[in-house]
Amino acid sequence: MKIIGLLFIILSLLITPFCNASADEERIIAVVNDDVITSGELRTADTKVFPSKTLSFLIEKKLQLQTAKKKGISANSSEVDEALNDIKKMNKFNSDEEMKDALIREGISVEDYKREIMEQIIILKVVNREVKSKISVSDKEIEAYYQSHMSDFKLPENIRIGYVNVPLKDPDSEDELQRALKKINNIREYLNNNISISDLKRRYSDSRDINFVSDLGFIKKGDLMPELEKPAFSLKEGEVSDVIRTSAGFYIIKLIEVKKTGFRSINEVRDNIMESVFQEKSESSYKEWLYNLKSSSYINIYI
Repeated sequence: MKIIGLLFIILSLLITPFCNASADEERIIAVVNDDVITSGELRTADTKVFPSKTLSFLIEKKLQLQTAKKKGISANSSEVDEALNDIKKMNKFNSDEEMKDALIREGISVEDYKREIMEQIIILKVVNREVKSKISVSDKEIEAYYQSHMSDFKLPENIRIGYVNVPLKDPDSEDELQRALKKINNIREYLNNNISISDLKRRYSDSRDINFVSDLGFIKKGDLMPELEKPAFSLKEGEVSDVIRTSAGFYIIKLIEVKKTGFRSINEVRDNIMESVFQEKSESSYKEWLYNLKSSSYINIYI
């Protein structure tokens, strides 16, 4: 063990038993190789700006920063400024002063914030070099993931429909309501007698107040207004719906065709799968790397 590490241990043992309420603010609560973590550091870390910073988190951060230092990995001010600009845009701050005021309200200084960002950039770099750069994803792994997650790649059910719409210009008019209802019921009777929407459009060519769409094309759930979706997706091929009242007037839907549910091919989703597998392997490798760092380091906790 390095001499400086021993000095930290001895110092902490001398201070801890005799600290009063004021000294307790900055007492050493952990030693991580040649670095210490103070109670003040832990207290400062426990903010809304830097959430979930437990002592365990701070120990892991120390270990990663130590590794980065050994590997000669660092971050410069331009990288920090770039990250700050991204954060400013993400939070819709109009100026540096506006962001500074927001930090102060959360009880943290701009200097502490910049230092934290720099440390996080360094950690990202060291993790990329020591963990992520060593991970690869094989075709066999992609195939295995595809087979075990088939439900994720299920295509939505598509239906092809036509419809007739009789609008209501004045929904509060009982006379107009009855006239529109009579028209739509007559049209539905024709449809049930196997007269096509196209033929009906020709028959009603003088009726400018009726909308005929013989083929809307394939649609999926979410494409229709809510009042029409459930009836449309409940029909069988060739079937005509009941009259449907909506805010846009009366509708009748005819289901022309149902496209059977299928699955996206593995080639279509290969990139997404590769990203998911890479992420899973990265998380596992990162945990293992951290465990090895802890196992090979001197860590002593005094709380």
